[in-house]
Order: sequence, then structure tokens, then C-alpha cells
Amino acid sequence: MARPRKNEGIRYLAFLKTLPSGSKIYYIKFFDDTGAVFSIRSSGTNNRDKAHAFAGKLLATENFRALALKKRLAKAKQERERIILENELKQAQGTEAERISRMPVVDALALFWNSAESPYLQDLADAGRPLSGHYIAENQKNVNRYFIHFSPFKTVWMADVNFMLIDEFCRQLRKKGASRYIINSAINTLRAPCTWLAARGVMPEISFKGIALPEKKPQERGILSAIELERIVKLETLPVWYTEAGQPRIDTKPRPRLPGKKQNHGMPGVGFREKLAVILGAYTGARLGELRALQWRNVDIQRGIIQIQQNYVDADGMKKPKARSARTVVISATLEHMLIEARKIAAEIGCDGPDHFVLINPADVSKPISQTTIARGWDRVLRAIGISAQEQKARNLVFHGLRHLYATRLIDAGLSPGEAAKLTGHRVLATLGRYSDHVQDETLAKAREILDSALYGKKVADHEHNSMRSKS
Repeated sequence: MARPRKNEGIRYLAFLKTLPSGSKIYYIKFFDDTGAVFSIRSSGTNNRDKAHAFAGKLLATENFRALALKKRLAKAKQERERIILENELKQAQGTEAERISRMPVVDALALFWNSAESPYLQDLADAGRPLSGHYIAENQKNVNRYFIHFSPFKTVWMADVNFMLIDEFCRQLRKKGASRYIINSAINTLRAPCTWLAARGVMPEISFKGIALPEKKPQERGILSAIELERIVKLETLPVWYTEAGQPRIDTKPRPRLPGKKQNHGMPGVGFREKLAVILGAYTGARLGELRALQWRNVDIQRGIIQIQQNYVDADGMKKPKARSARTVVISATLEHMLIEARKIAAEIGCDGPDHFVLINPADVSKPISQTTIARGWDRVLRAIGISAQEQKARNLVFHGLRHLYATRLIDAGLSPGEAAKLTGHRVLATLGRYSDHVQDETLAKAREILDSALYGKKVADHEHNSMRSKS
């Protein structure tokens, strides 16, 4: 039996609709082969010819027959009718790979990484192996950042993609200065749909080997010195402020607007919440998402421990920590002091319940602090202790570097890599090694003292050291 054409039996009607604003827009009403309406789309135009062209494009690119069958299946009540419709739907969905293969690359990728429409993502979700929302969002960004600006990908069908075209795309990215990481990420955005379509026989298999990637230039994340960390601990923070309605606020108070469109200069002061985020990062080694997810139920000041049990990602919400790295970390004396103060402030605001977040989001206390707020707070803290933006960039001081600092201090304190890994949540010791191979000035000074005492005797070493200093 011949397979029905993709949108066989689907009809449409373009009609003009007046919006509340008074403007008029053509809408497209789609009918299945029984005459039932199953979808209405806005054409976004008041031009009749353009509206019909829009409808024609939808019929050429979207599987309306499958959509119509899904709607009918949802309303079917008799078992026999359901069986017939399910068989027809399976047959119609079998054309999904063919439909994607006959779309321009940019359109195909946009659909492939669309959670609501992608058969690939839906299949993974149905199999109990859904991809993270963050990963899907990154691939969607890649389509809009890189693929949409490569002209051939706007006209070439997915089925016609080949190694030479992909190689040229990567060559263009290299000329624009894209890093090895960016090009690899873009390749992965394309690799998954190519593999999926090839497995369904609608395009040839493509080997991505042989693509020239830029030289790997890892930039080691810088870490704060013990003196700089001590300055942060002693840093004075802005007090809790109150709105005109008398509501206490813990975020940074907006600076007054200046007349004549003048702008405030300098970095705003550091709020207690921003300092707390930095101290938590430095004294627990928690990842950014783990800090955002931290709730008061996870903090036991009496026992001196914090349970790292969740991770917050904007696209996915609350989830388990990366690589099943749930763990317990200790509360140091410095951190205990700040947590006690934080709990008092939270109680004043009414956000000290077990389900409330330690790092409060004043705009919506049911949600954690935003990544943007932490990033801005990090910059303010560094400026407050005398680290300029130029120095921050030169030393590559990023918030995640606090995790490196934590691992470094654990190793320097004498913990074995295995012991330190239990506190940092690393499952692979080699990764911990990358984090803990920083050598701090304090470590060098300690090593010098040990060597001086062991090899020369303290007095001789001090004499020689001071003599060299005077000459220099």
C-alpha cells in the first residue's frame, strides 16, 4: 500500500481578523480530511498574498497530518477508532525524518532543538532519558549565534549537508576568531541531527573527523590569595534597608537618579547577600548552581555541617548535583559567623523557613538568587578589596575560581586527594588535580621555611635571605 503524502487531505482557509488594537491580521485555519479544524495560526501580515504564501510554507515544512491525527486520537472514545488512528499516526510520523531532511539547515536545526516539536527530544523524553534544558538551550543559542549567519545553511537542505560544507562553516568561524570550545559546541549542535537522520536513511553518514580546530589554549582560573580572602571576610557590607512601605530588603538599594540624565559613577557598595555568596563559595567549594539551590534545611549550624543535595539550573529548575556529587561539607568558624547573621536577617524578612533559600531573591523568595546577581556581586566584592577590572581579567578571577581555591587549601592543609574529593564532590581525582595544582604565595613561604630549617639552619638561612634582599 502506498504511503499517503505528508499533508494529504489537509485544507486551509485564510481569514482577516480585527485585533483589539484595531489592526487587521490574516489568520490561517487548517482543516483535516473530516472537515474538523485542528489548528489556527497567525500569518503576521494583513497582505492576502503573503498570508497564502505563509500557509503554503507551513504545509511544505510542518507535518499537519500527524498533528490532526493526534487531535482526533485525543477525542476518540471507541477502542476500534483509537487503534485505526494510532496506526495512521505512526505512518504519518514516519515521515518526520524525511520532512526535516528536506528543510534548510537553519530551519531543520531550529526544529530539531525545539523541545515542543523535536521528535528526537520527544523520543529521549519518552525513553526516560531527557536531555537537560540547559543543554537544549545552548544548542538553540548556537543555531541563532552561528548557523543563521552562514548563508549556505539558509538554502541547503539537511539531506544535502556534507563534510565540505561543514568544513567551510568551521573555517568561517575560525576566521572570526571563534575558540576551539565554540567550534566544538557548534559541531555538536549539527552532529546529533546528522546522526539521527542518517540512522533513518534520509541522509548519508558524515564523519566529522578531519575538521581543523584552533589550538587548545586553556587559561587557568586564577584564585584569591589568603590575604585577599581575609580582606573579603573583614569587608563591611551595606545594611538592610526599608522600602517606603516599611518592608525590609536585603538587596542593594537602588542609587538615586541624578538630574539632567547624569549617571552615578563608581561601583555600588557590597550587600551582605553578595558577600555571603562569595564566602560560601570559598569555604564550601560548592558550584554556582549548588549555592543557588542551598536552603536552610540543608544547613545545620549546631552540628557544623552543610548538606549539598541539590543544584539549580534556570532551564531545568532544581535537580541533583552534577555527576551525583551530593555530599556533606563542614562549616568553618568564619562561615558559621556569617550564616548566623544571615539567618537573623532572613528571620527579619520572614524568609528563614526550611524551604527558603539561604541566598535570598527579594523579587521572588520562592526562587533562588539569579546568576546575574552573583556575577555582579562578585565584581563588586573584588573592587571593594582593591582588585580592578583589568587585574581581574588578567588574573582570570571568576566566581568558579572559589572552588579551585577551596580545593587548593584542602590539599595544602594536608588532606589526601581522596579525602579532599569527598568534600569537593569530584568523582575523578584527575579533575581534582587540575583544581588543586595552584601554588599560593603562602605555600611557597611555608616550603621555604621548611627547606631553610632542614638544610641550612634557620639563622644561616635568614642571614643569606636578608643579604640577597639588600643586594636586590
